Amino acid sequence: MIRLILAELRHGWTTWIGLVLVAAIAALSFATGIAMLETGLDVGGEILDASISFLSILLLLSIPAGAIVVAAVARLAIDLHRPAYARWLLSGVGPGQATVVVLAQLVCAGLVAGCLGFVISIPVVPVFLHAVFETDSSWWSSATVRPGAFTAMVVVPLTLAVTLVGGLRAAVSAGRTPPLSALREPAPESKHMSWWRWILCIVVLLAAGVGGAMAPFRADERSTAISQFPLLPAYLTAIVATVAPVLSPAVLRAWTAIIPPRTSTTWFLARNQARYHLGRSTASVTPLFVGTALLGGLMTMAATTGTAMTDAGMPGNFDLGILQVMLLIGGPVALGATGAAVVLFMSNRTQGAEQSLLRASGATRGVVVAAALWQAVIHVVTAALLAAIVIVGTALISGAALNRFLPADPVYDLGAAAALVAVGLVLTASATVLPTLLRLREPLARRLAAE
Repeated sequence: MIRLILAELRHGWTTWIGLVLVAAIAALSFATGIAMLETGLDVGGEILDASISFLSILLLLSIPAGAIVVAAVARLAIDLHRPAYARWLLSGVGPGQATVVVLAQLVCAGLVAGCLGFVISIPVVPVFLHAVFETDSSWWSSATVRPGAFTAMVVVPLTLAVTLVGGLRAAVSAGRTPPLSALREPAPESKHMSWWRWILCIVVLLAAGVGGAMAPFRADERSTAISQFPLLPAYLTAIVATVAPVLSPAVLRAWTAIIPPRTSTTWFLARNQARYHLGRSTASVTPLFVGTALLGGLMTMAATTGTAMTDAGMPGNFDLGILQVMLLIGGPVALGATGAAVVLFMSNRTQGAEQSLLRASGATRGVVVAAALWQAVIHVVTAALLAAIVIVGTALISGAALNRFLPADPVYDLGAAAALVAVGLVLTASATVLPTLLRLREPLARRLAAE
């Protein structure tokens, strides 16, 4: 069993390394808040109280975002290996044994990612927090926050738990899928929400929607309502992500239908591939959507609040600096910028087979490259449209809640979100086009034989 686990990890390292990278970024974001708590435990008093406040906000923003992205990538990693799991079942491996092996692979990936994220946090977190609090007058501006043993003991198990929970359902399904079906369908598509997903949606809607997003309307004081605004993007992102299996394909189909297929051959090919591989498309869209929604929502919330307070003649600076934003949602933003590209990198083998068939059917190299580029554009635009739902919702809720105490209108600050989308497009296009160019250099006969 152990030899099988290690052999499969070595064989599919290009897929598992993507999961490790994404989970390591999540671990790094966890380490920032845990390291501050570790410092607070050493000092005690007011510093401990402040570190607990920081930690609660950071984890409320980073854990759900990290869980959503890591879960999407974990499910994709398992789905891409379904042909290998099918061969196990055909060779006599039982469904329960196959599930145990897949879970063991997730454990290995989660442990490696947790340790890697913690190791990276040792030099990164002190420098980052020093830059964040450099102009601040609090105790944190002169303190050196360094992740230690306590941080490691929390971050590694937390990363492992997020990875396991994210891939649990896919691991179970890998052992239950009929072998011949898995061999015919290397990337099974999820086109509807199962009953348990609807139950989860209802729970999230009640907790994040009624209990979280509507909380500012129950506040009796303006300061209490404003203190709850930064969590609005996280609540709304969780709601949208929960219904992503239905909403993401619907948004993708809706906006791509606006551009007629006769526009170009490459657009027609890219649109059909993105629509067929809905599982891969959703996994690619989710990371960038999460990062863009949180970043754009937080900046929009600050702009709405700051404009209302300034127009009311209240003193103070209500703008959020970029370093303050990165302290709150740096992990999700990093996941958003890299996650979509990682997903496409993980899917290169399947995409390579399709591109080889296109070339064999007469498509030119330019058509293959352009279709790959259009796929990247489709994923990024879909992520941006989903993020727009969260950004608009954040502006409307924060403006309406603040309007109970003083005149306030929704104000949108989309600059940072647009910059993140642009970075995501560059990374996604690079992860799609560069491997395509490398594959085009190989003789077609050799490429088809390899596939």
